[in-house]
Amino acid sequence: MKKNKKSKKWMWIIGIILLVVIVAFQFLGNRNNLADSTKTYTITQGEISLVSLSTGKISSSDQDSIRLSGTVTDVKVKLGDSVKKGDILGEYTKTSSTNAIISPISGVVTQLPLQLGTNLAISNSSQFKMQINVSENEVNKIKLYQYAEVYVSAIDYTFYGSVSSISKVGTTIGLSTTYPVIITFEGKNQSALVGMSAVSKTFVEGYGDYYVNGKIEAANETKVELDGTVTKLDVKVGDTVTKGQKLGEYQSSLQANTKVVATRDGIITAIASSVSPEFVISNPEALKVVINITETDIHKIELGQSADVYIEAVDRHFKGTVSNIGLVGNTNLDYTTYPVTVDFDGEDAPLFIGMSASAKIVTETKSNILIVPFESIVAENTNRYLISAEWLQNTRADQSEYYIPIETGIADAFNVEVIGENLEGKEIIIIEESSVFPIFSNND
Repeated sequence: MKKNKKSKKWMWIIGIILLVVIVAFQFLGNRNNLADSTKTYTITQGEISLVSLSTGKISSSDQDSIRLSGTVTDVKVKLGDSVKKGDILGEYTKTSSTNAIISPISGVVTQLPLQLGTNLAISNSSQFKMQINVSENEVNKIKLYQYAEVYVSAIDYTFYGSVSSISKVGTTIGLSTTYPVIITFEGKNQSALVGMSAVSKTFVEGYGDYYVNGKIEAANETKVELDGTVTKLDVKVGDTVTKGQKLGEYQSSLQANTKVVATRDGIITAIASSVSPEFVISNPEALKVVINITETDIHKIELGQSADVYIEAVDRHFKGTVSNIGLVGNTNLDYTTYPVTVDFDGEDAPLFIGMSASAKIVTETKSNILIVPFESIVAENTNRYLISAEWLQNTRADQSEYYIPIETGIADAFNVEVIGENLEGKEIIIIEESSVFPIFSNND
């Protein structure tokens, strides 16, 4: 009886030993497989480019607009028709007595006269203002002409100005009343643009520094009163104009039926109507795409800069050039973008006006830097590390024993700049997506 018990005991011991041996072999085998399957990367010098990417629609970069002041009575063409110089497009009732609109100052057009009774506004492009709303408890502690600062994060620059206006009429919402206070500042020789987000700082007695978020506006604006109907505009919102430059034409009273004739060869891309009294004739060979660039990138883009235009419909890339940068932004809630025009040659591709396109503009390039794939970065709290490939020779050790401390710099979608001691030429491991480390992987 005792003998049977001893036999069973030894059988259990032998079984446990065999199990431990099997697990050990599997563990070592997995470690060896890990070492064999882990990807490595040698740190070398490279280049990283930051890009601004946006989408838009193809349109003609070479077109004429025939603006009418009367009523369209007959249309002889339709969208897409090809016309030649001298072709009759239709008839409309228009007025006589043409007068030129003359710009009274140098600046930027910030408002166009869309109908009778509205104004043309031209603003000084280097004088800016910012409105802040101050509570009823603090407004009496702010003084006219007191010192103020305006910080624009998009260009990382602080402007120095002063309080130029304090309204005595407040806006009441619920039980709270605020009063508009205007801060003006000089933006000359800097890349500040109307519509950019900003933070103002003023000193309030008994309170200290008073910070308020807002948007940059034009500070010095001149308006041209019109007493007729605009029939022709030679400028658009955002154009820079000089004193004496012709901006367009308008007319008054006395109606007469007049034929409308084409002014050039091309394709009609807009027809005059009660909503938009304009015929637009476009050159289908000269193409452009207008994209919207954020306020943080707009100051990095220059006229004449190269761009890459991709058109999905034909799955091709085209070389483009920045031909115009809008100086007046479009603000939606707290987000402001600026229109940038990219001209490009469609070459022999079957492109059509109105096709969707995306444009990519390089805003910053940094060369001769050490770069690694994002997958190689280990993040622990605020620290960043790489793992030396020497760990593959001792995979039973903790990876943290082979950490290489680094700092990170500029990055694109796949690679990041690394800064540290004696990094160039070192071999590191690429962490797989299944790793416990919280990083992103680059899957091509």
